Amino acid sequence: MNRTSIHNLHSIRGLIKLIAIALVLCFLPSFAVAEESAVSDSWVDFLLICNEGMNNDKGNAGNTLMVVSMNPESGKIRLLMFTWDTFIDYEGYDVPQMLDMPYRNNGPEEAMKVFNYNFGTNIKYFLSLNYLNLAEMIDDYGGIDVDVSRAERNALNGMVGSKKNQLIANVGSGLLAQAVIDMLAEEYYLTEFGPDTHLNGLQAVGFGWLQYDSVYNCCEREVEVIAGLFKSCGATISKKIAFYTNETGVPEGDLNGQRLINLDDVTEEDYAFIREQIDPIFRKSYNNLPEEDIRSISLALARVAYEASKQGVNIFDSQSLDYMVLPLEATQEYDIIAGAKGHIVDKEANSAAIAEFLFKEDN
Repeated sequence: MNRTSIHNLHSIRGLIKLIAIALVLCFLPSFAVAEESAVSDSWVDFLLICNEGMNNDKGNAGNTLMVVSMNPESGKIRLLMFTWDTFIDYEGYDVPQMLDMPYRNNGPEEAMKVFNYNFGTNIKYFLSLNYLNLAEMIDDYGGIDVDVSRAERNALNGMVGSKKNQLIANVGSGLLAQAVIDMLAEEYYLTEFGPDTHLNGLQAVGFGWLQYDSVYNCCEREVEVIAGLFKSCGATISKKIAFYTNETGVPEGDLNGQRLINLDDVTEEDYAFIREQIDPIFRKSYNNLPEEDIRSISLALARVAYEASKQGVNIFDSQSLDYMVLPLEATQEYDIIAGAKGHIVDKEANSAAIAEFLFKEDN
């Protein structure tokens, strides 16, 4: 597939973070785990939902509904992206509604219930955060590296430029200083493009939102942003922890301050340190994911990632991730319902495609 955390800010930096809403559109995930136990042999599935608002648990809907499937035993990760211009059946409405309507109404619980009804899934846990929190999370893990084309760079800068022009109108009213607007535009203006272009949090969110060419391509960019976040998170942890097993023994050489953790004998203090590294994912979110599942998943993936690393494989590398964009009708001409453009889908065929892609046996 081609393609710092900011806390307790004062004065100008705090204002920059608040006004950044106007510079980049939104991108929100919420995660959900399937009914099977996280420690079972089945895949662990997450549902991601986009929110354009400032809340973590409800508000304006966004453009992302993504299913992430992770197998802690094999270390495989699969991403399934649903385009937001998908029509779904929604109880209480006489005509089909867009995929984002349930979240608009009642948040992630409602979105999860309606998605399950439409596509035959059985998701029950969620983790939800707004787009500014996602941007901060990406910054917590050092940003992401993605393949940015010249056209995408120009489109991203055009978005920043258009928002800057909108903000200039507030200068005359005294709401904003011109220096603030110029600083905002400079901070998020992207000069580079090409493979492995480094993006900060808000640039990454904006990149994932770009839809100048098509909704389908936008969804592929959103997949790449999440894949990049996985990779950056894994890289951050590997810099802080040196894993080993009873079989491999303690690693030799300079550890550069890394904490030694034996995966065959993880103490409570060891797990607390691991948990601290992944804490931004949960601290900045609204979620009902049980702590015991978080522990089971993180420790299992840590062991798989370590075993893979000995073979020179990074299980969080975006190049090794399988992904798919649904619905199956996503590349077809739009249907129109009550004046809204979207895709009327074959629910049975799409449910089968979901099951085949996410739960196929790993050969």
